[in-house]
Amino acid sequence: MKTQILDVQKLKKFSDEKRHHETIWTDEHANINLICMKPGQEIMTHTHHGNHIWIVMEGRGEFLSAGQTQVIDNGKIVIVPPLEEHGIRNATNENLVIASITAAGD
Repeated sequence: MKTQILDVQKLKKFSDEKRHHETIWTDEHANINLICMKPGQEIMTHTHHGNHIWIVMEGRGEFLSAGQTQVIDNGKIVIVPPLEEHGIRNATNENLVIASITAAGD
């Protein structure tokens, strides 16, 4: 495998209908997805069998977990343990871009 540098500014895409979710890198161990949300869009609460890592690349969102809501913004990293329900919504007037890292197959 060769070293890769991914440019989020060139890769991000938005849709008026729903959040844009695209795999931007994958191998046999992990996946990186880029999630782009316009104001009002969200990811409903869900779980994974392995850890789930979200890195906020741009904007601000409301992280939902265990009945609690926390504001996360540019530069924040969220590490969610296996089987913990979590979601996020863009409750602002600006776009939200998140890199999502999960184990392969999760």
